[in-house]
Amino acid sequence: MHMESEGLEERWALLSDPHLDANLAAVSRQGVNMAENFRRVLDEVLAEQKPLHGVIINGDCAHLKGRSGDYAALGKLLEPVREAGLRVHFTLGNHDDRAVFLEAFPSEKTNLVDGKQVSVLEGAVADWVFLDSLRGSNKVEGELGPAQLTWLRAHLEGSAAKPVILVGHHYPQVFRDDIIMAEPKIQIGGLIDGEEFLRLVNRCPRAKVYVFGHSHDWGVSRASLDVHQVNLPPTSYVFRPSRPNGWVRAVVHPGGMMLELRALDSAHPEHGRKIELKWR
Repeated sequence: MHMESEGLEERWALLSDPHLDANLAAVSRQGVNMAENFRRVLDEVLAEQKPLHGVIINGDCAHLKGRSGDYAALGKLLEPVREAGLRVHFTLGNHDDRAVFLEAFPSEKTNLVDGKQVSVLEGAVADWVFLDSLRGSNKVEGELGPAQLTWLRAHLEGSAAKPVILVGHHYPQVFRDDIIMAEPKIQIGGLIDGEEFLRLVNRCPRAKVYVFGHSHDWGVSRASLDVHQVNLPPTSYVFRPSRPNGWVRAVVHPGGMMLELRALDSAHPEHGRKIELKWR
């Protein structure tokens, strides 16, 4: 689904890590109410003056273990967005449960990769590929897996010419000293197959950017002519009060993508910061 707009431009709201609980009064480790933050972000999204093409929620939709009540709360809070005609697209994070999520949102079911929730959204100027990095509910690390990587390689090497924006919950592997019990070769952090993933996408010219969450931080990086890496801020669940939480306005055009941080704290020094990503 896509909507034509002036100058072949598409506008999206990028959200990550809402961590919604069945109990809408639940708070995070910093005493922040997740549901209230989520409502505030959705209010801002619905108040956008220029039409949005849709909303993308990049994983950890549920609080801790992907309970049915968590997804019921998510669906209830998203009702005004759907009533406004905005399509919502999801990825799954390590605090989600794939089976329970699909029971709550059966229309989201995809069959591109067995056992994974992978989908493709064709836009007017760029295509979005939503990846599934969920390795196990309430496990920190993520994994794309051989089947998904094989599918992704074939998709990126296909005949289509449009740029591809990749979206997945986990960041590429970050190595730490502590290790996962009984798996001494796997380091805790993001994608356990992150190095293989980056090698794949960096050598496929159609891949332009990888958008992820998981770290509850905000930032953009790029090494040489590799894909851009965009770390979305947490929408609801705050790790560090000094870092912004909120959402990102993304404007996609033929030559790249403009990102604008929309922090819930409008006094935050990074609120309103715009970053222009040029396609390699």
